[in-house]
Amino acid sequence: MFSFIIKKSFCDGWDNLLSLVISNFIFMFIGLGTILLNYVVSQAGFVFTDILMYFLFVSVLSIIAFAYSELAVKIADFRSVRVTDFFKAIPKVIKDAVLFAVMCGMIFMISIIGIMYYFTQVKSVTGLFLSAMILWIDLFLILALQWFIPLHAMFHNNFRKCLKKCFIIFLDNFGFSLAVFLYNIVLSVISVFFLGFLPSCAGILIADCNALRILIYKYDYLEEHPELKTPAERKRIPWEELIYEDRETLGPRRLKSFIFPWKED
Repeated sequence: MFSFIIKKSFCDGWDNLLSLVISNFIFMFIGLGTILLNYVVSQAGFVFTDILMYFLFVSVLSIIAFAYSELAVKIADFRSVRVTDFFKAIPKVIKDAVLFAVMCGMIFMISIIGIMYYFTQVKSVTGLFLSAMILWIDLFLILALQWFIPLHAMFHNNFRKCLKKCFIIFLDNFGFSLAVFLYNIVLSVISVFFLGFLPSCAGILIADCNALRILIYKYDYLEEHPELKTPAERKRIPWEELIYEDRETLGPRRLKSFIFPWKED
C-alpha cells in the first residue's frame, strides 16, 4: 500500500510540475525575503525584531503551505488544478494557517529553551533525562501535527477539530505516521539536490495528502463493516481491494510515459 502512495505521489508531482515549481519558488522567495527584512529591521535598531521576524516567517510559510495543500488535495483526488487556484486559496486559509504557525512556533521556542536549560544548566543525569523527554515529546507532536495541513485541506474543519483528528489518526496509525514522517525526510533530502525546487514543500504536501486520502479508505471500510469489533479484526484491512480503483485510474505509468508521454500506448 505504501509503495503505491510513493508511486502516486511521484506521478502527481510530475503531472503538476509547473504548479510544484512555482509554489516551491514562492516558498524560497518568502524565506529569503523574510531573512533580508529581518536584517534590514535589525540594523535599524528596533527591539524584539528576531522574535517578530521569526513569527512572521513561520506565519507566511504556513499560509503558503495551507494554500498549496488545497491544490494538493485536488491533485491527490485525480482532479486538475491551475496555478491561479493557489492564489485564490490564500484568503481562505489565513486564519487557521497563522494559528497553526503560532502554535508550532511556540512549541519550537519552548522546546529549544527547555532543552538548552536542562542540558547546560542542570548538569546531571536528571537534566539529560529531561532534555531527552522534551525531544521525545517533540517527536510525538511532529508525528501527530504532520496530519494537520492535509486534514484541514481535505475536510475544512475548524482548528480545534483538526487538532483533535491529528492525534486520533496518529495514535490509531503510529506505524503509518512514522513511515510518512520518514518519507518526508527522504523528500527533504532529495530537495537539497534540486536546490529546493523539487520536490520540496509542495511535493511533501502532495505526498501527505495522498497518504491521508488512502488512509481515509480504512475508516470508510470500518464504518461499512461495524461487525469488526476486536483490534485484530480492525487491523485486517483489505488494502489492495480498497486501492484497486486508484491503481486502475493511475495506470502502470512506465518510465517512458514520463519522458515521452505521446509515445505511450
